[in-house]
Amino acid sequence: MSFYKYIYILFFILGCLKIHAQNHNSRFESIDVQHYKFEIHLNDTTNRIEGTSKVTVKFLKPAENVIFDFVHTDDQNKGMSVESVKLENQPLKFSHNNNLLNIELQKAAQKNEILNFTVEYAGVPADGLVISKNKYDKRTFFGDNWPDRANNWLPCVDHPSDKATLEFLVYAPDHYEVISNGLLVEKKTLEKNVEFTHWKEDVPLSTKLMVIGVADFAIGNKIAYKNIPVSSWVFQENAEQGFSNYKYGTEALSYFSELIGPYSYEKLAHVQSKTRYGGMENASCIFYSENSATAETSQERLFAHEVAHQWFGNSVTEQNWHHVWLSEGFATYLTHVYMQHFYGDNLFKERMNDDRDRVISYSKRNLAPIIDTTVTEYIRLLNANSYQKAGWVLHMLRHKLGDELFFKGLREYYSEFRNLTALTKDFQDVMEKVSGEDLDKFFKQWLWQAGHPVLNVNWEQVKENLHLTIQQNQTDYLFQFPIDIELFYEDGTTEMKILRIDKRELSLSVPVKNKVKKLIIDPEVKLLFEIGE
Repeated sequence: MSFYKYIYILFFILGCLKIHAQNHNSRFESIDVQHYKFEIHLNDTTNRIEGTSKVTVKFLKPAENVIFDFVHTDDQNKGMSVESVKLENQPLKFSHNNNLLNIELQKAAQKNEILNFTVEYAGVPADGLVISKNKYDKRTFFGDNWPDRANNWLPCVDHPSDKATLEFLVYAPDHYEVISNGLLVEKKTLEKNVEFTHWKEDVPLSTKLMVIGVADFAIGNKIAYKNIPVSSWVFQENAEQGFSNYKYGTEALSYFSELIGPYSYEKLAHVQSKTRYGGMENASCIFYSENSATAETSQERLFAHEVAHQWFGNSVTEQNWHHVWLSEGFATYLTHVYMQHFYGDNLFKERMNDDRDRVISYSKRNLAPIIDTTVTEYIRLLNANSYQKAGWVLHMLRHKLGDELFFKGLREYYSEFRNLTALTKDFQDVMEKVSGEDLDKFFKQWLWQAGHPVLNVNWEQVKENLHLTIQQNQTDYLFQFPIDIELFYEDGTTEMKILRIDKRELSLSVPVKNKVKKLIIDPEVKLLFEIGE
């Protein structure tokens, strides 16, 4: 998900989005959804949808009921009303309260038993499926599920730890085109100008990534990368400029495939949409904000960020929201790595400096660790910690291990957890295995501890020695890290000194070759730190 538009709409979202906490609890350890088959009926007359969802559930423990997340109808007649629930065509008793659909089983399910439930429902989505008009006053329908908004229109286990394969069977007026996850199975026109579109995704996904997009699309930029179809879907009114802005369809796909590992999905569609974010990385069909197709500036960074998510966030998914840095931090940093590869080190360092400034600014408003388990409104996890600071953690780990081991570790991590879920400890374990190093202190201080080093550096030269005093002035926390200091001599030569900082105040004498004119701290942009006032 792109951070850049998000920061401007945060407070608006917090004011209007009703979020309930879904911490990882025993419910998610009791069932494992294997497959969803969502049948959705849309129309141009009202915002009311009709749905039939078939959910295949494997029971991990004996159970007398099964619970799905599903928003019920509220006082404004927004939400879903369940009409019936069946098990293998047999009606079941159910209750639908507090945004939970509780289904009673006639016979207790046994461990490892697989059952198929059918839920019929209808209503006006309060959120999740955004039914609105685009900038050209044309009606559109877009799934926008992050973080836990899928249950506004789909009965599901709305938590990233539960991944399942899926199908969308969409009935809509025939002037629309319909895009979704996976491959197109069937598309045909029915009676009364209704078109049926069937998409199927055979790779398991978290519900945050399960979407449809329905609009008067123009479809172009059709190309393939290693038999993976790539295309662009933009509003008809801006097709020419939209296809031009979306020309980056395969660059990031090919780059990350070579750098990290094979792409997991059957296709890649880039879609102009009504997502509230700058971009949303829905698996195999990325949704971008509608203005992205008409922007005057390049969209390459945005494309690189969302495509990087196909590896980290989509295929390897954070098992719990509090570990979202495994998604957003990875996409942020890999975007910089992509730009470094194509445009050089100077731009890369400029981007890392910009990110460092964002982290410092954010810390002055909210001093918190990257993994902040106190947060229950998950949208608050989208901040400079989970994006820019997390990217900096990866950058410092890269310099600690070296490029060869760092990227080998990313490839191993992706390979081991491809199409699964992971926690921070899983990533740490892989990097330790690959590098042979104990990284516990590194991960704890940068991910679980708030803040960053705030340094005061003083120096004076006495003959052939430079006397340095380096103080850490941040409150409470002490960091341990290497720091580069470049010395500039009056004769025009330079020399690099690498110092190990592990105390609140460090005083040392460094031998020098000539008269020192000035020094620069961290000239190669390797350390997340702040110069104290």
